[in-house]
Amino acid sequence: MNLTYLEVDHQRSIYNAMPDDLRAPFMERLKLCWLYHDHALEGVVLSSEEISRALERMPCRTHCESVMQHGLRALYDAIDFVHESAERGDELSVDWLRELHQLLCLPGDEAGGRYRKRDTSPGVYHLTVAPASSISYHFHKFMDVYEEELRALHPIRQAALAHWEFMRVFPFDERTGVVGRLMLNFLLIKHRFPPAIVHGCDRHTYFAALNGHRNDMVPVTIEAIRATLQAASNFQRQAQPAHQMAL
Repeated sequence: MNLTYLEVDHQRSIYNAMPDDLRAPFMERLKLCWLYHDHALEGVVLSSEEISRALERMPCRTHCESVMQHGLRALYDAIDFVHESAERGDELSVDWLRELHQLLCLPGDEAGGRYRKRDTSPGVYHLTVAPASSISYHFHKFMDVYEEELRALHPIRQAALAHWEFMRVFPFDERTGVVGRLMLNFLLIKHRFPPAIVHGCDRHTYFAALNGHRNDMVPVTIEAIRATLQAASNFQRQAQPAHQMAL
């Protein structure tokens, strides 16, 4: 069941009031879920062991494993970057998004922050996107839409519609979806909303929303926030006995 904006507003106050000694371990667990589900949306299903090996920098057995491990660590660091940037009050911009893309790429990768060269949306996305020859124009036009229209909306609607509009530009050959979802959460976290982590089991609904009307992304975002709120509630309930004993 989808929550309304008012219900999310109420429940996020409980989320934001989580004690500091519970927030840190919860956020660490949430980041691991974020890694798993974001890769699942991109069509890569990971095991908990694969995620642990990457974060612990265990020796790689193949080149593919090395690339995968770097991608996991880069996303982990990018999640921290998004939180820190939101807490500083940084503003969304083309340069900010290009820097975020660079963080996700391998060191020295010339594609980091560079605009897409192909005229189709690569990978698992099948969208009608801006021509490669006019990425810069459409990217800045996206920012105009954000500044002139989306900024004034409720933060959930703002983030959801910004994500949909950004994906129509599809500025990078690879990792555009990852950047787009990080941007969505940057906008939510700036307004003290929980991250909206779209679960792998909701992959079909997410892609249907991307291919539909931009308003279709709003309930997907609300459902993803609901999942985070529920996870936080469950975590606090399970930790409560130990927390009370410590007091």
